[in-house]
Amino acid sequence: MEEKQIKSKKEVTSESIIKRHMYWSVSAGLIPFPLLDIAAVTAVQTDMLKSLCNFYKVDYSQEKGKAWITALTAATLSSIIARTSASVVKVIPAIGTVVGMASMAIISGASTYAVGNVFVNHFEAGGTLQNFNTENFKKFYIEKLEEGKDLAKKMKDKYKAYTKKKKGKDKEKTVISKLKELNKLKDQKLINEKEYTSMRNDILKQF
Repeated sequence: MEEKQIKSKKEVTSESIIKRHMYWSVSAGLIPFPLLDIAAVTAVQTDMLKSLCNFYKVDYSQEKGKAWITALTAATLSSIIARTSASVVKVIPAIGTVVGMASMAIISGASTYAVGNVFVNHFEAGGTLQNFNTENFKKFYIEKLEEGKDLAKKMKDKYKAYTKKKKGKDKEKTVISKLKELNKLKDQKLINEKEYTSMRNDILKQF
């Protein structure tokens, strides 16, 4: 019973590490600049591997970690091609940026989910970065990549809803602040009623 509880705690912690970095990958995939998004996602995945190594007490090497992540994702060429295509399509004005950002966010999140689960599986079996072999995890990576797409889509929608809500609140605060300043000007008789009404209408149009 005690061993089962310890294992459960380990699973919860490793899943938390993966989901946290998956969320960051989704947000990195929404960066509107082609190829910069890929670099950002790679950095997130490398940081995730470092966190997993620390948790499983596995010796970490940034050089080896990055090399294994690249080898793992490149082992399924479709993933790299899909990520690159989603990134490059962002150069197309308007619609290309929107489609590219949405696709890249989902692919990035799913890829991070798959990479994380691969290394958790490897470390749980007592593996290290020294004896990792991409050939042993190709099929498992692809399975987890597909599994992660739905979760990544939900995270993307959640992230966009949060940023939209935050922008709305920031905008609301700005408008309220401007109206307060305008009322002060009116109270101090620095502007007349007509000027006050005109300026107030201009501010409200921004909201």
